[in-house]
Amino acid sequence: MEKFLARRLYGRDEGVKGGSRPAIIIATAGIAVGLAVMILTIAITRGFKNQIRDKVMGFSQHITVTNSRVGLGVIEDPVVCMDTTMDALLSQSVVEHVQPYVNKPCIIRTSEAFHGFMLKGIGADYDRTFLNRYMLRGGFPEPKDSLGNNWVILSRNIADMLGLDVGTKADVYFMQDQVRIRRLTVTGIYETGFLEYDRLFGITEIKLLQRLNDWEPYEYSGLEIGLTSVSKVDEGYGQVRDVMNAIEKQTGEDFLVRTLYDTHSGLFAWLEVLDLNVWIILALMMGIAGFTMISGLLIIIFERTATIGMLKSMGASNKTVRKIFLRLASYIILKGMAIGNAVGIVICLAQQWFHIFPLDPANYYLDSVPMQVGLGWLIILNVVMFILSMLMMLIPSAVISRIVPSKSIRFE
Repeated sequence: MEKFLARRLYGRDEGVKGGSRPAIIIATAGIAVGLAVMILTIAITRGFKNQIRDKVMGFSQHITVTNSRVGLGVIEDPVVCMDTTMDALLSQSVVEHVQPYVNKPCIIRTSEAFHGFMLKGIGADYDRTFLNRYMLRGGFPEPKDSLGNNWVILSRNIADMLGLDVGTKADVYFMQDQVRIRRLTVTGIYETGFLEYDRLFGITEIKLLQRLNDWEPYEYSGLEIGLTSVSKVDEGYGQVRDVMNAIEKQTGEDFLVRTLYDTHSGLFAWLEVLDLNVWIILALMMGIAGFTMISGLLIIIFERTATIGMLKSMGASNKTVRKIFLRLASYIILKGMAIGNAVGIVICLAQQWFHIFPLDPANYYLDSVPMQVGLGWLIILNVVMFILSMLMMLIPSAVISRIVPSKSIRFE
């Protein structure tokens, strides 16, 4: 009976007349808008955090190992990484990849301009997936090319600043005890949209920088360590720290082991602030949706006062009548949630595919608003939304117990 009467009141087939229909429409719209905004808020926040984290990891992996005296001289103290060190790190359960690198500051100069930046030397064992993903033109030289070690990959920001393109050459100056100059050929142009890094890093062959520093083939600026998952950062840090502690005891060297959250603490602190904003927006949207639902259900109850009185006079209890209107509220909530899900998910997918909403990379590190939809949090959001909405409906439904049949029937 409760289900039948609720459907009749909702007007599934013929539509509800009077003030109930606008109330239902407004309540449905409130739920739909509230849920859509919640979905977009969570999707944008997750997209921001994951994309920026992925770009940071693309440049430096999950963990870096450097000499503790890094940055104290023109030429930094190298990290000595023998095969035994590499094997010890790779034997750890959460360590997936270890790649050495050499960083060296330099100035690149053309006839039109010059620019100071960091040249990063990488070897054949370096994971190039990230850089290849954002390569606009050209790429890494093939082994058969006659360039040897005299090549460089620049960001589009630096290349445009200097008027360089794939195939052109530029003089690169290295400041040491005496200035050293190397003429390098541009083989690739990349753009990650992460201007903080695009303006800073160029890529070249690791052997070139080792030779300029007079280092041995097993001496590097540091090691970048990729883990099986970003969720394993704390566990991976402990394992890497244990390995490097053992090596410190053997060699007397001090190593600095840092996670991506240590090396970019300011950036990730900014991202954590977004979480607080998400909770505030979710609370506001939940409040707005709940207010519209409470108002809508009260309007329906007041309009159906005579019906309520008649049901009571026929023997229906307050509990039964409340169940009828709560079921009616559930129909409104579920319809609003269906619309809200559809709108929110469509906007997220459209943004992922077509990048409708752009951003200024100089301020946000990304060129478009990132939106990431996940089935897990979407289900949780819908369940919580429905439960909280139904709990709030207990407030207006309590009015039913105050309706007296002898007085209410006169409202007809």
